[in-house]
Amino acid sequence: MNSTMAARCFVVLVFVSFLVMSVSAIPSKRRRGSFSTIKQLNRKGPFIGLITVYSPEEEAFFRSGAFKPDAKHPFVDLSGRRYRVGKINGKKVVFVRCGVGMTNAAAVTQQMLDLFDVTGIVHFGISGNVNDSMSIGDVTIPKQFAHTGLWNWLNPNGTMDPADVAYLEVGSYNVPEGDGVNLLGQIGYSTEQLFSVSREPNTAVSLWWMEVSQQWLQLARSLEGMELEKCVNSSLCLPEKPKLVVGLKGATSNIFLDNAAYRDFLFQTFEVSSSDMESSAVVMTCLSNGFPVIVIRGLSDLAGAESGDNAIHTFGSLAALNAAKAVLEFISKLPGYNSPLQQHYM
Repeated sequence: MNSTMAARCFVVLVFVSFLVMSVSAIPSKRRRGSFSTIKQLNRKGPFIGLITVYSPEEEAFFRSGAFKPDAKHPFVDLSGRRYRVGKINGKKVVFVRCGVGMTNAAAVTQQMLDLFDVTGIVHFGISGNVNDSMSIGDVTIPKQFAHTGLWNWLNPNGTMDPADVAYLEVGSYNVPEGDGVNLLGQIGYSTEQLFSVSREPNTAVSLWWMEVSQQWLQLARSLEGMELEKCVNSSLCLPEKPKLVVGLKGATSNIFLDNAAYRDFLFQTFEVSSSDMESSAVVMTCLSNGFPVIVIRGLSDLAGAESGDNAIHTFGSLAALNAAKAVLEFISKLPGYNSPLQQHYM
């Protein structure tokens, strides 16, 4: 290689190295800017944390017009998500859409608790209805959640774990025999491990039901009887006016439930009334960190019990609207906070 070519190669190498260093520095600069903004915002805190899941729920929430963005810092972009900062009925809030599934829900909840000066988390959205005494359009504020996606999937003749909470024998649903013989075997439902600030490090307690904050649940009981929307539009309405019910049970797993047989199994085995893909992750993360949490879910469909297409495509927007209305009503009833430390309880 002659000296001219060597010089050109050196120049190219330097340019490429500079370009790579510049591009790699962009995320770091953005993070520093976001952290600086959050630090400024926290001087105005504390806030109530609001976490929803996907865009129709977000749209229903903001369509109410109740959210008033912060004049100087209306939002902070972090980890690919937009945290919106403002007030509702004079209460300071920070809102974020986490995305579908338990991983997204847990990651966003932890990030919000770590970075923002929040007093607790209100998680809301839509869910499938697993309880025949409830109806599409109703709103449920459960007292507890179970992670029903933590399985031990056994061989047909496998040994059941005595620690499992319940079992699903796949063969019991064979048609027409229902004789219990099926190569898919059995599913054992396992408990979660809760690590918490209230316990010694690296020590966990096994639990099946994850309780929301009792003080907030009692406050939510005053919402029962509130007016909820019945119609999607002038030509599409539910046969009955929806209701809000406090104190039922909910199930969470990374499964979109659209199957009547599994729906019935969940209700009969665990007595849950709703099924979603995020709530227990939010509740578990708040419990682990010692923050209050409550969940408000509008029922969008019958989780597979209806005939034809899933009703979420028809009534999902109405369920999201009713959930958002309940959230706004709940926030209006929350007392003011002097110190977030005074509000932490299990």
